[in-house]
Amino acid sequence: MPNAPRLLLDTNILLDYVVPDRPHSEAAATLVQLAAHGHARICVTPGSLKDLYYIAGKSIGELLTRQYIEAFLDLFVVLTVDQELCALAIRSDEPDFEDGLVRAAAEVHHIDFIITRDRAAFQRSTVRSMSSDEYVRLFAR
Repeated sequence: MPNAPRLLLDTNILLDYVVPDRPHSEAAATLVQLAAHGHARICVTPGSLKDLYYIAGKSIGELLTRQYIEAFLDLFVVLTVDQELCALAIRSDEPDFEDGLVRAAAEVHHIDFIITRDRAAFQRSTVRSMSSDEYVRLFAR
């Protein structure tokens, strides 16, 4: 769907989806379903996939984590992170470099919403951030 909102998922949302018993897993699953049905265009950064591989691999195993990432590569858009984006991230006022990369990617790639559980991050971004629960409550039909 060409006019579907572009959502950039932070690593914690990906973890909510793939790791059993994490909080907010139902809302994360709803976001993935929205993408599968063309009602959202989900984007991720390569860093989030890397972090997902490392963290989820310890919990659910490497094989299952690889299967999730492979499925995500078919369903999600992996945003380009290049030298310019890294420079924007390191010069931003985000205290965490990874959050700076997510913020810079969202701003450069014209993302509609950053979906995260990290309330402290992205407060000065030009892209609105919200939790998966909040997005589902406001926009999922």
